[in-house]
Amino acid sequence: MSSLAAAIDTDLLPPLLQDFVRLIGLTATLDLVHAYGGLRIYIPTPARVRQDHPIAKLIGADRLAALAEVYGAEAHFPLPKAERALLAVRNARIVQAYTTHKTARELAAEYQLTERQIERIVAAAGAAAPVDRSQATLF
Repeated sequence: MSSLAAAIDTDLLPPLLQDFVRLIGLTATLDLVHAYGGLRIYIPTPARVRQDHPIAKLIGADRLAALAEVYGAEAHFPLPKAERALLAVRNARIVQAYTTHKTARELAAEYQLTERQIERIVAAAGAAAPVDRSQATLF
C-alpha cells in the first residue's frame, strides 16, 4: 500500500480516517482500510493491546496502541472504505498511463472498466494521448 499512500490526497479521506492518519500514518491507515474498510471494528483498550491482536499483526502493536489511546474500548464502529480517495488515485493512475503509453482499450482491460469510462476519466482530467500515438504521425 505504500505506493498508494504517496498518491492519496488525505483531504479526500473521511474525518475518522484523517484522524487515524494523524495518529498512525497514512500507510497503516490504508492497510486498515484495505483489510477492514466497510466493516465494524473494535479497538481494544491500551492495556489489552498485544502483538497477536489481528490489527496489531496488520499495522504493528505500537500503532494499535496509539489508536487505543484515543479509540480504545469504544463501541464497535464502522471503518470507512475511503472510496473517494481511492477512486481519485485510480483515476490519476489511469490518466498518467494514458498520457504516456497505454490506450483506452488496454486500460479498460486492466482496470475492468469500459473504454467509454476510461475516455470519460481522461477527458475529465483534460489529458490527451501522446503525439506518437495519434494518426497524424502516420501521414
